[in-house]
Amino acid sequence: MKANRKSGKTFFVLLLLFVLAVQATPVFAAGQDRGVMRVTFLYAIEDVGSRSELLKNPIDLAFDPQSGALYVVDPGYGAIMIYDVNGMYTGRIPLKSKEGAPMMVSSDAAGRIYVGYSNSSRISVLDYKGAPLAVLDLAGASDEKGGKAVRPLYLASGGPDGAVYAMKSRGGVVRLDPEGQTHAEIKVEGKNTEEGPNQIFGFSMDRAGRFLFSDMRPYSVVRYDSKEQNFQRIGKPGVIYGLIARPAGLATDNQGHIFVTSTVRNKVLCYDAEGEFVEEFGGLGKNYGQFYMPGKLAMNGGNRLFVLETALKRVQVFEVEFPQEGKTAG
Repeated sequence: MKANRKSGKTFFVLLLLFVLAVQATPVFAAGQDRGVMRVTFLYAIEDVGSRSELLKNPIDLAFDPQSGALYVVDPGYGAIMIYDVNGMYTGRIPLKSKEGAPMMVSSDAAGRIYVGYSNSSRISVLDYKGAPLAVLDLAGASDEKGGKAVRPLYLASGGPDGAVYAMKSRGGVVRLDPEGQTHAEIKVEGKNTEEGPNQIFGFSMDRAGRFLFSDMRPYSVVRYDSKEQNFQRIGKPGVIYGLIARPAGLATDNQGHIFVTSTVRNKVLCYDAEGEFVEEFGGLGKNYGQFYMPGKLAMNGGNRLFVLETALKRVQVFEVEFPQEGKTAG
């Protein structure tokens, strides 16, 4: 029995060392080119110094193609920080609300900004200058056990209808009506229910209007087509090259490539429109092109990928190209 315990401990130590070695040695760092995907570090928005335009506690981000602005939700300021496509600070939108701290942000095709809060079923709708337009309420459905109002967990946009969608705390997705009249409920259920998400940790959508979920059980990405009522599981769990460990942020480009952060492996993985693995980049570290627990992602209308690292109080920005396809990611 003692020998078995000792061998078990030895195996665990060796496994831990292997995982650390995999993380500490990036297989494909930003700036390298394997021919399949070329990733170039451009700049970082980060907490260096004490200027007001720098980040305190960034927790979510979204890019608005209409205005060319990057919105970063920062509860440390209680505001949305605004940067242009080159990372220059252009202002902030203060968010004083009884609903709690701002936690999520998105924008629709008309340039309206949507903000969700930590303790509320309500979502603020603002114009591009931050002026309030409406307050949307997801109440109407309630938590069957605790009687708590349903609240948004994630916001996403980018589909062909230009609308913003909210994923609810009790499951399901809602298409938000900016006028606050009727929110369309979308049940996330399909013919192949066994492939559906089990423990969601991220939410996005692609240009075709399909929903993407980061699933923690098992580690993977689930793509859901609400019209076909079909689930597709993308990626496989693991801690070596090409595999996902604790997926979080999601983003897609105009060609259908899917980008997902792996917080345990400190990588960004890329899949093609069919869901096949393409390449990964990053690795554990604090240098540019490396990551420390990367979280949310955003993509602009072109080929720029924004990677949020809350723990390091920064957003890294990369240019992503696919030479063999003869096009960029946008």
